[in-house]
Amino acid sequence: MSIYIDPPVWPAHGTVFSHLISDVSLAELHEFAAAAGISERAFDRDHYDVPAHLYEDLVRAGAVELSGAELTRTLIASGLRIPLKERPEKIRPRLLRAWEMAFAPRLEKAPGAFQQQVAELGESLLQAWEQPHRAYHHSGHLSQMLSDLDRLYAHRAQGATPLALVLAAWFHDAVYEGAPGEDERRSEQLVGASLEPLVTAGLLTEHELQMVRLLVRATATHELPESAELPAGYAVTDIEFFLDADMAILAADSTRYRRYLRGVRSEYSHFDDEAFRTGRTTFLRSILGRERIFLSKEGLQLWEEPAQANLRAELSEWEQAPQKLLQALAS
Repeated sequence: MSIYIDPPVWPAHGTVFSHLISDVSLAELHEFAAAAGISERAFDRDHYDVPAHLYEDLVRAGAVELSGAELTRTLIASGLRIPLKERPEKIRPRLLRAWEMAFAPRLEKAPGAFQQQVAELGESLLQAWEQPHRAYHHSGHLSQMLSDLDRLYAHRAQGATPLALVLAAWFHDAVYEGAPGEDERRSEQLVGASLEPLVTAGLLTEHELQMVRLLVRATATHELPESAELPAGYAVTDIEFFLDADMAILAADSTRYRRYLRGVRSEYSHFDDEAFRTGRTTFLRSILGRERIFLSKEGLQLWEEPAQANLRAELSEWEQAPQKLLQALAS
């Protein structure tokens, strides 16, 4: 038994609550909670919120008492903790503000109807990113990608991320059903249906629309398009930055990388274990077989070495202990 509980001191709904966690697996946590009669609605991504009147019963059932600080450290060390910056409900307001700010200079003199249209488009896209089946490709990924784009452009002292790249980030996984190739195709279709009216209204240029389409399409292979004619005002560096920001997760620390991998397995739960193992190892060998993972000089400097280490370590796990890894990803 590896279930832990902290004192009921967190106020809400006219009482106080404890946090119930596992340091081994969410499967173990769910099993314990179900046996104790705790509703699934009490689960909050990495813990259960349980009211004070259940505290003694849960301790008698085997939950180990820890202080709040000890429980937090235990959850972090387990690798199961979901930080606030990865929780869609926590980052929603910030993403909507970022969407509004990206369009702000162009909407200052636009009629109110267009301002409403842009606001509704941002809300619609964010709802797509927040679909419950997304375990990695959710708004946390969008938020991190936008931050990494800003980091890359600041690194080269080129100023703010161009609007076309911001829009491409919002659209590149707007359709995500775990169907490689088809998801990118449908996301590109959504680009046209959503942004062509803004071009007609003069809020976007045709070149910006072309660039968004090109970038979304490029995420299907994460390679520079062959003999692609770039829209006026853009350079190959813009494509490199975009694709590198989308792949930056591969360079995450080991705990974050494992959460990413667990999320991807969840999103591909419609594949059995063997099919997922085959697809994942094919992906790993394909990426590792390239001369380099990251295309830009900045991406290479920031992320290449840790990404190579992560991918090689994962491939080794699939080759040497696939069942153990699958069991860990199911937790």
